[in-house]
Amino acid sequence: MSSDKKEKSRLDIARETWNDFLLFLYNKDEGTVLGRNGNSWSKILVFYMFYYGFLACLFAASISIVLSTLSDYTPKYQTRLQTPGVAIQPKTPSDIEQTSNIKYNLKNYQDNAGYQRLTLQMEKFLYPYATVNQTDNEVFQDCIMTQPPSTNQNFEKDQIAKSCRFDITKLGPCSVKPYGYDKGQPCIFVKVNRIIGWYPVGYTNLSRAVGNSQSDAPPLSDVLATYGQSYQPYLMYTHCYGDEPEDKNNLGGTLDTKYFPTHMGIPFVYFPYAGKKRQPAYINPIVAVQFTNVTKNVDITIKCKVYALNIRDNKEMGEGYFKFDMRIDDKE
Repeated sequence: MSSDKKEKSRLDIARETWNDFLLFLYNKDEGTVLGRNGNSWSKILVFYMFYYGFLACLFAASISIVLSTLSDYTPKYQTRLQTPGVAIQPKTPSDIEQTSNIKYNLKNYQDNAGYQRLTLQMEKFLYPYATVNQTDNEVFQDCIMTQPPSTNQNFEKDQIAKSCRFDITKLGPCSVKPYGYDKGQPCIFVKVNRIIGWYPVGYTNLSRAVGNSQSDAPPLSDVLATYGQSYQPYLMYTHCYGDEPEDKNNLGGTLDTKYFPTHMGIPFVYFPYAGKKRQPAYINPIVAVQFTNVTKNVDITIKCKVYALNIRDNKEMGEGYFKFDMRIDDKE
């Protein structure tokens, strides 16, 4: 077969294939579209309308049943949040460098080695604590700091839980910018993360108030004795200390670490947290810690421990204590 005949044969096959496809799309003689006539199309459309309508109703019913078992105010399951983790501020945001380490140069202010980024983060964090932001009596109330947790509260469906006001003036020099950073005496704020319904439990026996091998925290009784404090059962005490002996030395003496409020604790009355919808004005109670005698130009590893009977030290879950590094340089 010559090449001209082969080419003609291929063109005929292509033409026939195209004609068959057009005939499949619409056959005028048989009155079909895509191989089906009007009666066939109406039957299949009715079938799928009822089929997908049934699936939509089944899906909607399933979602409604599941939602009916959930509360708008309390998570159904929070078994992985038995105890809160400890956190500190300042924590630089992720768009700069997401870290809680405090490292800066006293000779600098605005550049990356300076302390402006730290003081700005502290200022941002403290904004909700300003007195002018806690004036609404509909959502805030004055609380007695020596009271136990409010564990017997019952709320109507849409009732708002009032939050205890936090007196920022109790934070002493750590309430005012630049929070000691310009003098090489930086402040930090220690808090526990929010868990709906959780509240701290005090000690009936201080011999149980010790850190375990993960945090190596000193017994609470020793901490209170050093600072001349008597144990108050409705305070969740905080203590920050050097991780290793050289770290302790680089922080000066124990009394060179100052606490504000001076009772060193977070009052139980701020707990339990009722959730963002029930308690929209809630702000975490905090303890300010100021390191007033930091050795310059060395790395110091610090741990901050929060003491409560129902807070255990757990390194993997970040429970019970927080660990971070500090370095303050004073050289160009």
